[in-house]
Amino acid sequence: MSTAASFTQVRVEARGPACVLTIDRAAQHNTMTDVVMQELCAALRAAEAMAGVRAIVLTGAGDKSFCAGGALKATADGSPFALEPGRFDNPVAELFRAMDRCNLPIVARVNGSAFGGGLGLVCACDFAVATDRAMFGTTEARVGVFPMMILPLLMRVIPRRRLLEMCCYAHRFPAVEAQRMDIVNEVVPAAQLDEAVDALVGRLAANSPVALRIGRRAIGAMSDLSLSDALNLAQAVLPVLAQSEDTREGFKAFAERREPVWPGR
Repeated sequence: MSTAASFTQVRVEARGPACVLTIDRAAQHNTMTDVVMQELCAALRAAEAMAGVRAIVLTGAGDKSFCAGGALKATADGSPFALEPGRFDNPVAELFRAMDRCNLPIVARVNGSAFGGGLGLVCACDFAVATDRAMFGTTEARVGVFPMMILPLLMRVIPRRRLLEMCCYAHRFPAVEAQRMDIVNEVVPAAQLDEAVDALVGRLAANSPVALRIGRRAIGAMSDLSLSDALNLAQAVLPVLAQSEDTREGFKAFAERREPVWPGR
C-alpha cells in the first residue's frame, strides 16, 4: 500500500491491479470541498502513473456516505454559489473533465449514500457497485436550486423521463431503484462490497489496457456525435488501435491458445 502524503482529504492506496481513491471526510459525509476536488484530480494522474494499476476505484470513508455532494455554505448575499472574477471553470467541471480524460477505467465503490454531486460522481465513473443500504437522490430543488453541474453526467446514464422525475421530485431512492435506472451495475450486501468490486476490477484487468483506454474514450466521444460522425470516428480510430502491441499480443495469444500477457502499449 502506498499513500500520497501531500493529500489531506483524499487517500490514495494501491491494492493489486486497482488504485483506490477515498474521500476521507467521513464525519462530514464525504462532502466535496475545493480541496477534495483538486486532490481527486491529482490522484487520478498519480494512479495513471502507478505500475501495474489497471483500474481506479473511487469511494468514501466509513460506511454511511459515499459522498453527500458539495460542501455548500451561504455567502453574504445568502447564496451558496459565489462568482469569482477570473475563475471561469467550476471545480466540479474540472474534476469531471479529469475523470473523462483518465486513461484508466473508474469504478465507483458506493459504500453509502450518494446525493447531489455525489450522485454525479457515481455517474461520472464507468462502473458502479453499491451496497444495498445506500440511498441516492438529487434533492437540490428543495432548497431552490437545480443539479446543473451534474446534469451532463446524469444525462449520459439516466433516461430523460426518469431524470426529470429524479430532479423535479427531489426525492431519495434506494440502491435497487438506482440499479433499475442504470445508475449502478450491481447491488450487494455491505459485507460483500469489496468482493464484488475486486471481481469487477479483475474482469477489467483480464483485458487489453490499450483497448479499454481507447474504447472508453471513444464511447464518450461518440455519445455526442451524429451516427455518421460516430462512424467516421470509428473508422479512423480502429486502424490506430490495431497497430498497438496489445493487439499483436492478443492475436498471437489467440492463435497459440493461451492467455495474453498485455504490454499495455
